[in-house]
Amino acid sequence: MNRSALVSFSATLAAAALVAGCAAPASLPTAPAPAAGPATTGGKSIIIAKVEEPETLNPYITQLVTSIDVLSGVMEGLMDFDTNQVLRPQLAESYSISDDGLTYTFKLRRGVKWHDGQPFGAADVVATWKIIMNPDFAAFSQLGWDKIAEIETPDDHTVVMKTSERYAPFLSYVATTFISPKHLIDKGVDAFKQEFGRRPIGTGPYKFTRWETGQFIELEKFADYWAGAPKLDKVIIKIVPDDNTLMVQLTTGEVQLTDAVSAARIEEARRLPNSVVLTRNGLEWTHMDLKNIGFLMDKRVRQALDYATPKQQIIDRLLGGLATISIGDQAPGTPYFNPNIKPRPYDLEAAARLLEEAGFKKSAQGILEKDGQPFVIEHWIVAGDQLNKQIQQVIAASWRQLGIDVQEREEDIKTIWGPNGYQFTQAMTAALYSWTNANDPDDMFYWHSSQIPPDPTGTGGNLPAYFNQYEQQAKIDELTAAGAAEVNPEKRKQIYWQIQELLFEETPVIFMYWPQRIYVAPRNLTGFNPNTFNFLLWDVEKWDFEN
Repeated sequence: MNRSALVSFSATLAAAALVAGCAAPASLPTAPAPAAGPATTGGKSIIIAKVEEPETLNPYITQLVTSIDVLSGVMEGLMDFDTNQVLRPQLAESYSISDDGLTYTFKLRRGVKWHDGQPFGAADVVATWKIIMNPDFAAFSQLGWDKIAEIETPDDHTVVMKTSERYAPFLSYVATTFISPKHLIDKGVDAFKQEFGRRPIGTGPYKFTRWETGQFIELEKFADYWAGAPKLDKVIIKIVPDDNTLMVQLTTGEVQLTDAVSAARIEEARRLPNSVVLTRNGLEWTHMDLKNIGFLMDKRVRQALDYATPKQQIIDRLLGGLATISIGDQAPGTPYFNPNIKPRPYDLEAAARLLEEAGFKKSAQGILEKDGQPFVIEHWIVAGDQLNKQIQQVIAASWRQLGIDVQEREEDIKTIWGPNGYQFTQAMTAALYSWTNANDPDDMFYWHSSQIPPDPTGTGGNLPAYFNQYEQQAKIDELTAAGAAEVNPEKRKQIYWQIQELLFEETPVIFMYWPQRIYVAPRNLTGFNPNTFNFLLWDVEKWDFEN
């Protein structure tokens, strides 16, 4: 699952991350029963397959990459990233930063319209800041926006943000956050949270037209788009239940494009005559979070589980080699990745020694016990993901060899990331999913104590520490805060190298791998340019079909 992670939404959400599978609002309006499927006649359309359905299309609540993939064709930020990870103008034509690094001035693009015809302006940016910071709204993340002390709007096309402190990732978070219309935010917290989440309105190249729950989301080109009308008339995101159905529909042409083909089926996809398969490095780090409760509060236990997880076997046998073992949350190939840390090898004997050192002994039934309590751990994945099911089975089988009672669990995506999810039970748990990083190394969202949600519906991504802060919490707080404040690239790199060293030693999660992104697209599709730093529909206005 890829929550995305949002933290590090990484676009951006004002988050530091997104998951490929995250928490949902308590309730959503129910869409009317479909009368028919999406209409694809009367113009050029493309049908995109997803195996995960958004839990909401409200950009400040969603925790799923799939939601942001859809919204990346509908909504826009002041800036966005190009294929080289460089900020480029979007709703803002330009920006400047004061010499002291505390004031950001954005000059907004003129003539931009919302999809309902209302004009875009500075008041929309102010309203976006206020709703994200409204505690009653409970945005998924407030990072970056929480550094703004004041916003001034000298005119309708100028926004001046005054911050309380120097904050290196400010532009990566705030400038790339999707902006929402003030006239819809003004309807109130509940209306904006729920109604906008089912029917978003943006300034992007495509406007939302329809969402049939469990079936499809339909987007239609916005003829008044400020950069010119898109080439395709409709973009349809079809929800398919599993990768078997996905491969069948790719074969029959019922769907044409997807980023949901698993590594295990890439060779099958390569044999499709009318499709091309593309792979790209990504910013997603797959891991298992370990709830900081019970036996898991002992780092020797966490390290033992790391030794007992056969990562390379999983990569080689289940992922077709299309992944790199991870040792932390900074992507290989970036300046912030620490090359000096080597992953723990798969070593059940080393794992057993650590568990013995931690005081565990086997019962007559072969189950590890300590102080009369058996070592029982629930292992969670999102239901319906066959690849993750296979990975879960491999991990569970290995951990059981140590004498751990592993209980395999799965749940639908809305439940597992909702307020009734595994994160908020008293059981010892591990959960397999991915965070998607932002285009900045800031990782406060994952680890800082300020990002521990106050309750199951609260803001923050440091969920494993919900019941108990980490033993190393003060140190990780100090380092992540220092990294976010440091603007010198070399000094900043050294801080993030220290963070990775601390995380590797303490093992608050089991870092698994950096998977490659896999895209299957029609051979005659032009303008499609998937890359490491953007979401699926980031350049959708350029897509077209060759005759």
